[in-house]
Amino acid sequence: MSNNIIMQNNIINGDRNSVSVNNRTVTINGLSYPMLESMHGNSSSIIDNKIFIDGYELKNGKWKKTIRALWHLWF
Repeated sequence: MSNNIIMQNNIINGDRNSVSVNNRTVTINGLSYPMLESMHGNSSSIIDNKIFIDGYELKNGKWKKTIRALWHLWF
């Protein structure tokens, strides 16, 4: 298994958001969240201060499969 490293930096409303995926851990603005087994870190988006990775959305510190997250994965 390869180590995926994805780094994204966005500036939204003057706030800087940073997302990095490394060794099955997602770090968002200095806070680390473990990836789920089904996540690979191949697709990531920051939209309206929401994080979407591989069809999952980070909500209240937990990864949830949502319709909006699937939309960002597919399109």
